[in-house]
Amino acid sequence: MSTIQTLLALAGLIYVLCVIVQAAQEVFKALLNMKAKTMAETMTRFMGDHLPLADIRQALQKRGLNLTALEHFDKDDFRQLLDGIPGLEPKLEGVVASQTATFEQMKENVAANYEAARAAFQALYTRRNKLFAIGFSVIIVLVLNANIVVLYQEVGADQVMAQAIAGQAGRVATCPQAKPDAQGSDFQNVYQTNRDCIKKALDANPILVRGGKYGVDWEADKLNTILGLLAMCVLVSLGAPFWNDVLKGLAGINSTLNSNDKKTS
Repeated sequence: MSTIQTLLALAGLIYVLCVIVQAAQEVFKALLNMKAKTMAETMTRFMGDHLPLADIRQALQKRGLNLTALEHFDKDDFRQLLDGIPGLEPKLEGVVASQTATFEQMKENVAANYEAARAAFQALYTRRNKLFAIGFSVIIVLVLNANIVVLYQEVGADQVMAQAIAGQAGRVATCPQAKPDAQGSDFQNVYQTNRDCIKKALDANPILVRGGKYGVDWEADKLNTILGLLAMCVLVSLGAPFWNDVLKGLAGINSTLNSNDKKTS
């Protein structure tokens, strides 16, 4: 029973770190306006001179939309967007190889190309998000000195604390993180909400704030310090959804064992 309780608490701590990583990541992405920049880069690469990015931005602005709104456009939506771009026909000449191609056929061709551009954007944005997640996982684990070996030892030695941490994990999951929307959320709002989320997570789990204990850990066991930090970086980089599932599984096992103990007694 105590082992399951310890593992449940440890999974809760890792989950909390994942929430902190997500919150910090959203602030950084909003600061860099990463989604809009990735979309601009992708559209420029796929459309080239045939459809300048400035024309797309202008057509979107007429609808009160940001460039990131293209993420949610399908082929037909983009085709309608083209209808709102004045003086487009000369720019599209040569898009279709046939000299008899009509202006409508040219627009259809560009709209079809947009589908490939959107797929490329999603793949590129996802890849960059994963890299950001790994980078922030390393930074936060190192800043907090979240050594999984030491945390396991401390939680395993205090079952009262283990139960408290396991109970806190579910409440941290409700932390309201702000994300930039298609209109481009105000950075200050994203920053404030996610900063509060990080503070809430750390206040609820003060055992994670171990930055000042680096010297003690290093002197006690250098190898364990290095391996513990590296292992935690890998575990946190798996992401909050993964650890949320682990928490649910361990909580179910813990609940079943508690029920069996009550029946036995």
